[in-house]
Amino acid sequence: MNGTHAKLAADATGEAAVTWGATTFVVPLQGQGFHGSLPQPDVSKLGAVAGLAFTPVSVRTAGGWTLALQVWAPSGQPAAIHLARWRGDPTQVTITDTGTHLSGTATFQGKPVTGSSPTPSGTELREYVYLDCFGCSADPSGWSAMLGVATKADGSYSVLLRPNWMGSKYRASIEGPNIGATLAPDAQAFANAP
Repeated sequence: MNGTHAKLAADATGEAAVTWGATTFVVPLQGQGFHGSLPQPDVSKLGAVAGLAFTPVSVRTAGGWTLALQVWAPSGQPAAIHLARWRGDPTQVTITDTGTHLSGTATFQGKPVTGSSPTPSGTELREYVYLDCFGCSADPSGWSAMLGVATKADGSYSVLLRPNWMGSKYRASIEGPNIGATLAPDAQAFANAP
């Protein structure tokens, strides 16, 4: 699943429609999504977002919304297509390797990403930073899942590196928080071992 066959559209209000083959799913600004078509004409324009992770397609609207389809696929998890819809700066995650610890922060528009976030259907999910290692003992020539770590109230996280997690590089991935009509984008960052 790479998302390149999906089409993304948005009307002037920011309501989104994702089309895959003959199926279209609409994600309104509020409430449950539904199969159908946008209530207003598509006014979106293709517009890449520099550095945005997992993104095969993104569009912008005249109303200031940026929308993106993101292929969420951290190691050890099945791939899923996420719709992001936001205004302003995207979600940011950082990662630093001290040789003994991995640490970093997760923020969305300057505020910590922490606690839980509702899915569009209303289910509350805990926010985790998913950490992967490259070249560690589980797969000496590829990426392996390490763990998901909950962020603290300030959006920071820290993990002691176990011997079997020692690799040549690391990545941190986080799902963006959902705040009302805003479906913040997912983010990813990399760090080389010292």
